Amino acid sequence: MISTNKITFSYNKDQVFHMPDLYCEAGSTILITGDSGKGKTTYLHILGGLLKPTSGAIEIDKENMLALSEKKLDKFRGKNIGIVFQKSHFVSALTVLENLEMASWLATGKKNSARAKKLLEQLDVANQANKLPSQLSIGQQQRVSIARALINEPKVLLADEPTSSLDDKNAEKVIELLTSLSKEYKAALVIVTHDSRIKEKFINKITLI
Repeated sequence: MISTNKITFSYNKDQVFHMPDLYCEAGSTILITGDSGKGKTTYLHILGGLLKPTSGAIEIDKENMLALSEKKLDKFRGKNIGIVFQKSHFVSALTVLENLEMASWLATGKKNSARAKKLLEQLDVANQANKLPSQLSIGQQQRVSIARALINEPKVLLADEPTSSLDDKNAEKVIELLTSLSKEYKAALVIVTHDSRIKEKFINKITLI
């Protein structure tokens, strides 16, 4: 579960974002939509602990994330938050499987190879495990990004424009995978999008204005 209360953020004094309150249960999905420049990605980065808001509170399973020290926040984020970025950020010299193993090792101190292989199987990219990320198609890279975000069984899964670079067929598949896997792993799923192809698929939406 993730909820926010009276979040504000400012890059400078002339532009202050007042973010609407959000509440998303485990296994549920909420969409954040809005025109460019309204703060969608900023909000997602705040939810992920990558940006610190000017004021407000963010609770994940009743833990106020903003009350944590930097060190505790890093550890909390690694264990409880998975992020699928708009552009995949892999370690180019490592294979697909090694990228997933590294994500688990950074959060827990252990390489969870078994879970990494299971996720790659679920996402239908198990045959790409020993390839470098650069050898994958855009659609395959997005699936591996989802696997990496889920490797530590997070409480919250955040996805930033996950379908923006995909064709209709792959966009449909990625949304189905995100929603089904978030339910399976009991993660609250928050998707930031301006993609009109997926807006109508979800009831729970917040529009930034």
